[in-house]
Amino acid sequence: MQTTICAPVTGEGKCAVSVIRLSGPQALEFTRRIAAPGMLFTPRKQVFCALMDGENVLDKALVTYFKAPNSFTGEDVVEFSVHGSPYIRGRLLEILCRLGAVPARRGEFSYRAFLNGKMDLVEAQGLCDLISAGNKEAHTIAMSSLDGRLSARLEGVKKTLTDLLAQIEVRLDDVDEEMTPLTDEQISAPLNQAILTLSKLADTFSVGKFIKEGLKVAIVGAPNAGKSSLLNALVGFDRAIVSAASGTTRDTIEEALDVNGRKIILTDTAGIRDHALDPAEQEGMKRSIKALKAADAVIMVMDASREPTPQERSLWQDVLAEKKRTLLALNKQDACRQNFTWNPGEGNYSVVRLSCKTGEGVDELKKALTQDLTAAAAEDGVMLSNLRQYEAVLRAQTELEMVSRRLTHGAGGEIYAEHIRAALLSLKDLIGEVTPDDVLDVIFSSFCMGK
Repeated sequence: MQTTICAPVTGEGKCAVSVIRLSGPQALEFTRRIAAPGMLFTPRKQVFCALMDGENVLDKALVTYFKAPNSFTGEDVVEFSVHGSPYIRGRLLEILCRLGAVPARRGEFSYRAFLNGKMDLVEAQGLCDLISAGNKEAHTIAMSSLDGRLSARLEGVKKTLTDLLAQIEVRLDDVDEEMTPLTDEQISAPLNQAILTLSKLADTFSVGKFIKEGLKVAIVGAPNAGKSSLLNALVGFDRAIVSAASGTTRDTIEEALDVNGRKIILTDTAGIRDHALDPAEQEGMKRSIKALKAADAVIMVMDASREPTPQERSLWQDVLAEKKRTLLALNKQDACRQNFTWNPGEGNYSVVRLSCKTGEGVDELKKALTQDLTAAAAEDGVMLSNLRQYEAVLRAQTELEMVSRRLTHGAGGEIYAEHIRAALLSLKDLIGEVTPDDVLDVIFSSFCMGK
């Protein structure tokens, strides 16, 4: 018989109310054994009753019973809404465990919901993302997974491919050749439809990832260009030390902020120049280069009150060579020279003129940071923000593109069927139909306790 598990589903510490969840075949039995005598528990009806600790009342709580399969996990579930005392919460869990319940592992309630068909793997990961959503758009992406819109899109592709595979395989088994062979158009039409849907989904990952995890932006430049001043101006307080002396910043400084509903993770770096004054500055410059390479986007800060040095020009070329989203921030516009003649050259970048001292251009820079991350979602707001999902979609898309290429050479039904099966396997793994147990364990272990 499967074990009955228990865990708090609300946070730790003192609070007004804590919720303890009990799930499994003995959930109702254990509840009756700790409730005041004579209490009746009707499915989906909240009951106010005393919870007993031996002869003493532990707490007076609201108790809700959910009868299988109509519960979150698909099992019998009881939820105790008790007062938020750490003692009450801990003691109730102790009593339940003495009766035979087992402390739930991280994500075990959701794992059981998945095993019992209450949600697929995409929806389960949407639930995990929903809990950690830190802004409106991350919440929207998570909800598109949790409410089944992403799964429905994938199921539509699965059905298209399954129907096509059936048409191919039935003709492979037709040894007497009684069926009319499929034309190239009959194969390519559903095939291209599936490829287009998967391609659109894959294209949303670059934006979905940034919305979920945040856009990592490195602020680089020469000493005294105003990098730390820019960090302070963007976050709205003095996060980094600013000094007229060059080389003040010796290490990377990281700070997150919300820009138009987007999470931006800024990294202020040590100034980069030809010769370091000491080993500490030399190490700081190494970390600056490392931050530049690890970033999703780069802000190169230049002092517009003077012409750039040869080292700055070289650094600018290095930044462009990274082929990342790049902003050139021409700082110190309040003291800008009228004869500033440097031409940054051609490349895929934006230029913002600003003054960290007066605040001029700072809002424009914030808008420029996020302007390319808007409206890249597929229809209905469905986006991929999970690397595992993205890789599975790419694998399926690659297999189908192989069919498309082989179709032009008349490779034959056996070859087409092999690639379509591989694409279907990737989609089934994504949804959780064929995912190995060890992979599932890793996925659900990332959930918070009580989910």
